[in-house]
Amino acid sequence: MFTALVLSEYSAGFDVARLLGLEVVAVHEKEFPDAELYVRILEPDKVKSKNTIVFSTLYPKQERALLKTLLAVDAAKRAGAHEVTAVIPYLAYTRQDKLFLPGEPLSASLIIELLKSAGVSRLVTVDVHSLRVLGFLPGRALNVMVSDLLVERALNYLVDPLIIAPDKGAYERACHAARTHGLECDYLIKQRDRVTGEVSYTPREISVSSRDIVLVDDIISTGGTIAEATRILVTQGAKRVIVAATHGLLVGEAMKKLEEAGVYRVLLANTLNIKHAHPLVEYVDISARLAGEIKKFLGL
Repeated sequence: MFTALVLSEYSAGFDVARLLGLEVVAVHEKEFPDAELYVRILEPDKVKSKNTIVFSTLYPKQERALLKTLLAVDAAKRAGAHEVTAVIPYLAYTRQDKLFLPGEPLSASLIIELLKSAGVSRLVTVDVHSLRVLGFLPGRALNVMVSDLLVERALNYLVDPLIIAPDKGAYERACHAARTHGLECDYLIKQRDRVTGEVSYTPREISVSSRDIVLVDDIISTGGTIAEATRILVTQGAKRVIVAATHGLLVGEAMKKLEEAGVYRVLLANTLNIKHAHPLVEYVDISARLAGEIKKFLGL
C-alpha cells in the first residue's frame, strides 16, 4: 500500500499522485517568525505501515526546499512509514559530482547522504545532470528521461530537424530524443583560441546549413552557453533554433540572451515550481511520463 505527501515546492506532484491513484495525505507547512521551517503530517495514521512517496523539487530556494524535503521524510518515518521514496524532479547541488580542485566538497554525494539519513530508501529524479549521482544510491535510484517529450513538442514547429547537444556531456540526452523520433543527432565541439581566447562551437560531423535545429540540454541557468551555441548555429546557416531543456532556471537575463541570439522558441518541462511568463517559453507537462516510470520502478 502506498500513500503520498506533496510539498508546496512541487505542486505538479498532485497530478502525478492522481495518475498513480495514490491517496495524498495533507501536510501542514509554515514558517516561524525567525524563518525556520515547520512541517507536520496532519493524518499520520494514514502513513503508518505504508510505503510513502514524498513529492518535492529543489528549485527555487534550493536550501530551504531541501530542508523541507528532509523534514517531511523524517516526519513520515517517525509516523511509521514502512519505506519512503523521494520523487525530486530537479535535484539541486548535483552538478558537483566529482572533485575538480583540491579542497572542494562532493555536493552530489552529500545530497544523497542527507536524503538517506532522513529516511529515503528510493529516489526518483528527472534528467539528472550526471548519471554518476545514481551511483551514490546503487540500484535504488531512477532517472526519468524526458528529452523526447520536449522534442515531440518541437515537431509542432519544425519538420525533420537536426537534434544538437551543446556539448559532449549532453549528447546521450539529445540522442535519446533523436532515436525516439527517428532523427539525426550530433553535438557541438567547443574550441578556444589560445591566442585570442575566443570560443567557437562547431558540429562534430553534420552540416547545419539550411536545417532546423533543436538544441537539447538538461538545465538552462544563465543562458550563456545556449545563446552562444545558437549564434554559432545561425551563422553556420541554421534556419530556426528551438531550445529544449528539461529544467528552466532562467536566472537573471537568460531569456534576453536567448532572444537576442535568435532562439525561435524555448521548450521546458514542468519540473520546477516556477513558470516564466515569456512569449518564447512553452511548458511541456511530464506528469504522465513520470507517473508511468514510477509505477514500473515501484511495482505499483
